[in-house]
Amino acid sequence: MSPQSSDKSGRKSNLNVYTMMLILSFIALTTGAILLFMELQRYGTWPQWNT
Repeated sequence: MSPQSSDKSGRKSNLNVYTMMLILSFIALTTGAILLFMELQRYGTWPQWNT
């Protein structure tokens, strides 16, 4: 049996633990940046140090 006939998709899935950790950390950083931006908007217009 050749390797080509046993592999149906032709590619190995690259989704492993480290890929999931990378995706989750990107989502966490993006969410944190959005929440920080929303919090800064509560204190006035840009730049906040001129309020």
